Amino acid sequence: MVKLQMQYLLGIRHTHAARRPHVPLPVMDSLRQDRCIFQSGNFFPALTLHPYFKTLVVTLLLGLLLGASACAQDLVTSRAILVDRDGDLDIQTVAEREFKDAGPILVGGFTDAVHWLRITVRAPREGGTFELRIRPTFLDEVVLYEPDPARPGAWLQRATGDRHANPDRPATTLGFLVTSLQEETTYYLRLKTTSSSLLAVQALEPAAARTDDLIRQLTHASYLAVMLSMVVLALLGLMNLRSHLAAVFLLYLTTQIASFVALNGYLAHFIPAAHAQWNDTLTSILVVGSVATGALFYRQVFRDYAASPLMLRVLDGFLLVVIVEFCLMGAGRTALALQINGDVVLLLGGLAPIIALTMRAGPQRERRIICGLVWLQAGALTLMMMPLLGVLSSGVNWIVDAPLSQGIVAAAVMCAILHQRTRSLVEARRRAEMEARMTHTLLDAERERASEQARFMDMLTHELKTPIAAVKMVFQLPEASESTRRYALTTLEDMDAVVERCQQLDLLQQGRFIPHREPCRVDDLLAEILAASPASQRLRLTTDTVPVIDSDRRLLKIILANLVDNAVKYSAPGSDIDCRIERQQDDAETLIRFCIENQAGPAGLPDPDKLFEKYYRSPHAHKYTGSGLGLYLVRHLAELLGTRLSYEQVHERARFTLWISA
Repeated sequence: MVKLQMQYLLGIRHTHAARRPHVPLPVMDSLRQDRCIFQSGNFFPALTLHPYFKTLVVTLLLGLLLGASACAQDLVTSRAILVDRDGDLDIQTVAEREFKDAGPILVGGFTDAVHWLRITVRAPREGGTFELRIRPTFLDEVVLYEPDPARPGAWLQRATGDRHANPDRPATTLGFLVTSLQEETTYYLRLKTTSSSLLAVQALEPAAARTDDLIRQLTHASYLAVMLSMVVLALLGLMNLRSHLAAVFLLYLTTQIASFVALNGYLAHFIPAAHAQWNDTLTSILVVGSVATGALFYRQVFRDYAASPLMLRVLDGFLLVVIVEFCLMGAGRTALALQINGDVVLLLGGLAPIIALTMRAGPQRERRIICGLVWLQAGALTLMMMPLLGVLSSGVNWIVDAPLSQGIVAAAVMCAILHQRTRSLVEARRRAEMEARMTHTLLDAERERASEQARFMDMLTHELKTPIAAVKMVFQLPEASESTRRYALTTLEDMDAVVERCQQLDLLQQGRFIPHREPCRVDDLLAEILAASPASQRLRLTTDTVPVIDSDRRLLKIILANLVDNAVKYSAPGSDIDCRIERQQDDAETLIRFCIENQAGPAGLPDPDKLFEKYYRSPHAHKYTGSGLGLYLVRHLAELLGTRLSYEQVHERARFTLWISA
């Protein structure tokens, strides 16, 4: 809608550009003021992501620092691994087999094999129980074998995982409460899962375990707060902009939050213990669904920015693969579906940056930002999936939390993309509103000009129709008297004066009255004007000795002639008209004061507030031929020459005064 509105407004603007109307200076000042408000105003408050990124960084750093302190208190002294390819070994056989030393993290990838982990745990300083922590929480089944104190050589067996109820550990990690039997004790863990065989084990004293729980809960709460804030932003974008991108982003955030809740074991709090296996099923569905909505969101972004159509079809192929994964899960091949899902994520991480480079639409700066963010997320996706697929096997602690932290990294990147998209749409809306305001202003100016032209034509028609009829009547008389011919001549002169006023107005509005200063004398100009006046016998001139001035002779003559003509036309019949030229000293400046004064005639005295307006004539003056432009021209030409003009009423007499700098 914004795009169509802009095209419509721009079309109007181009139409008016072809026949640009005359825009008065006040209108242009208003436009400049509106433009300043547009540039500095805050019509749509810009959404900023900086606080969320700061919260994320602080939370992750705090978690890493406190997590490192918890790791320093780990009671596990040694780890060793055995891979059971067929999955048919029992604990007695495994205890006799040779194990290989292992690092702190078991990275086995997607496999049908069973992994056995042998750990040696020293007793807590004060004896008693310790907590055996197992991560991640999306593992199907982990069985603990611990020595039976009542029967030497026998083993006690307990199980945990997202297919089992976990009474020992109601928190967000799998694990067991274990009682230490001696200074050092050996335990065996059996891992069998349809997800990636990724296993990290810690043995913590109760105080360290409580600290670890607190850190994890704070981190998860911060994560959910940030994600829910992003949901609010997506909802605002959906309601205000009606954007498909915002709708897909909201769906993506919803699946990310749901998969985070499932991957961290929170679903176990809502699923009855008798149906604990539902936890595993729902987690697998949400993991695949989050990948599907992520690919869908990528496709929407790339389509909006006109990426390569061929690459978009490749993304459509990935969405079809996701459908196949759901079919495999329905057929009971969950392990295969999850492995394919991991491969899809890894391929998307490598393909998305390439597609981002093919974007052609949108501002270049915006495309660069989006491209950089897509590359950043691609790197995060690669680092996340390599240990899950068993590609990265070095024992480092961060790879256990990588699948969980990826959710907030991806959401932050996607929210930044939506933020840039939202800013572009908001700027487009601002430009559209500015174009609308400018268009309305130009239309108002056009209407004002049309109205002025209509008033001008009414004036011209009215003022010329009567004189023309009078002249036609004179020429139709077989023998016209001298007075009749003189009346016809006067009528023609009045018509010529109206035409001349209109021509002068046009020159003034076009800015073609450019003063060319030269030495001239005001008294000589006035004497010349009075001599040419048909009422010269009524004009009484009084003049002092005045100096030569530097002014435009032509424009000054127009000013003086209009003032004289106005006094003659609207004075009482047969009355005298006083004209005075005086020299005055004002501080350090020498001034020439021209004053013309006449007694009011039948038209009466004019309204001082409307006297210098265009086309103004007093109500009783319409019986005289005139344009209503004379005094309007006088005022503007006086300003152009830098002189001062004033009007006052003195005892039923009209007095105009012109101050000229000598």
